[in-house]
Amino acid sequence: MVNGVVLDRGGAGLHKDVREARLKRACLEFESLFVSHMLKAMRKTVSEGGLIRESNEGKIFKSMFDEKLALEIAQSGGIGLGEMLFEQIKG
Repeated sequence: MVNGVVLDRGGAGLHKDVREARLKRACLEFESLFVSHMLKAMRKTVSEGGLIRESNEGKIFKSMFDEKLALEIAQSGGIGLGEMLFEQIKG
């Protein structure tokens, strides 16, 4: 879900728009990771059962679903964490 983030200490040569695009992407991925952990914690509070069995395959499916859902939430505006983080670091 989250790609490696490479810090470019010699980023003076990079165009400002490219640096901001990379930073924005990293902040979005951070928000996605945060939301994914939040969904995982929320899932622990729900009793077992329901549509998806509690087998190994079911756990993998739920984990993949939560990661995809978190990415979609972050990309559609999310909870605002990524944008706030971007504004703080950019500034």
